[in-house]
Amino acid sequence: MSKLIVVTGATGMQGSGVIDALSANPDWKIRGLTRDTNSEKAKALVHRGIEMVAATFDDEDSLEDAFIGANAIFAVTDFYEPFMKGVGPENAMQIEYDRGVKLARAAAKTTTLETYFWSTLPAASDLSNGEVKVPHFDGKGAIDAYIKNDPVLNAKTIFLMTGFYASNFGLPPFNPVYSKPAGQYILALPAKSSSYIPSLGPVNNIGITVSGLLQHPYPKAASGCKGGRYVHVTTGKYQFQEYFSKWAEIAGKGKLQVLSVPFEQYEALHGIWGTEMGLMMKFWEVAGAPKMWETVGEGDVMLDACELEGVKDRLVSTEDFWRQADWSQI
Repeated sequence: MSKLIVVTGATGMQGSGVIDALSANPDWKIRGLTRDTNSEKAKALVHRGIEMVAATFDDEDSLEDAFIGANAIFAVTDFYEPFMKGVGPENAMQIEYDRGVKLARAAAKTTTLETYFWSTLPAASDLSNGEVKVPHFDGKGAIDAYIKNDPVLNAKTIFLMTGFYASNFGLPPFNPVYSKPAGQYILALPAKSSSYIPSLGPVNNIGITVSGLLQHPYPKAASGCKGGRYVHVTTGKYQFQEYFSKWAEIAGKGKLQVLSVPFEQYEALHGIWGTEMGLMMKFWEVAGAPKMWETVGEGDVMLDACELEGVKDRLVSTEDFWRQADWSQI
């Protein structure tokens, strides 16, 4: 008999990737959650045979109803949805936290639940000893802490620590400009070029990881640690210059030079997005990726997705994604 996974944000990037990875698996039925079941994306999923139900992260009762009978839940919140409405980073972080807590409470009440996949990011302020606060990181980190304080839900939770999307070159803060006098592309960033960037590869790697972990559960030896179970969804950790140079080479852009600029200048270039993305890069510089990903809190264990049975041979590398993508607009 098939089991049921409920996928929140089913029409979004991460939720769609989870559905794509599991849709051909007869062992799992999929129920997708969306605010609007009449949207074109929702109708397309119904056409594929996916059950779609209406629920919102602001209505805990709707989440409880949508989770009925679930054996697994994939949960993700979106900092940028309120952030792009101009509410400010602090309010966006609070909205995301409130929604994440409602998701967790609804999941905890689901008596059939076996596995709760929570898509998260590092608690930057804690990991940098207060030196760098990154709102879109710290909101999710606070939700981590809430889950850990619920011993029943925490025991069922796999924290999926995601990395930098390999598709982010389409966003202005990461869109390099060509300097004709220099004969190369230039990308200004507010951190040292030797800082490390953890690369997710394509967003679909999150779905591949969820699918693999459902087939091959998280190693039992690590599952008893009191802080929860963390999986870092990554295809590699690169220094900034190495990462962006590889992209330029594969995308046919020739040479690219990362130019380290003061944080205030980066903010002036990109506005509120420069502030938010700049803080993220300053955190990577301060925390240091290789060290940071080894421990995420007392008692926590982090395993790389590329080391897990059922996942490692299915992940799409950052470089392969770049080779397949169309970069003609940059």
